[in-house]
Amino acid sequence: MKKTALKRGLAALAVLATVAGTPAVSFAACATPKESAALEARVLLSELMVAALSCNQRPSYNAVVTRYQGEMASTGKALKGYFARVHGARSAQELNGFVTRMANEASQRSLSDFATFCSAAEGKFAALMDERQPHNFERFAGLQPEASSHGVEVCQYTAANTASRTR
Repeated sequence: MKKTALKRGLAALAVLATVAGTPAVSFAACATPKESAALEARVLLSELMVAALSCNQRPSYNAVVTRYQGEMASTGKALKGYFARVHGARSAQELNGFVTRMANEASQRSLSDFATFCSAAEGKFAALMDERQPHNFERFAGLQPEASSHGVEVCQYTAANTASRTR
């Protein structure tokens, strides 16, 4: 009888350890709002880069990159920070893989409906360069239909998990 109670106790402890460990694991892999904005910006930048090459929109791409270069540098730092936090020593390789995957996905979207892809990209370039409607690149990126295609969840901060992270 004692062995059965011990086994049940160990099983319950194992379940609790698994459940208790789950938020920390998901908390580490999720992106902060700033990191999520950087991921979304990278999705858009990859799409615009594919459009520059595939749709012959290089001048528009160069104009956008020039206009938003300061913001893109800040976004790049946030993106590197996310990958460093989540992947540690493998962050550079993981970031390169992510950038490649985003470019491949944008390329696949362009191949599935080339005319629509190029037309949409042309509209995005025009909107980003519109002097009457100045945009924040990250905010604009977050409004695009494919913004969340990076596949990373945004961290859901609560008082409980924030307090546990500061102890």
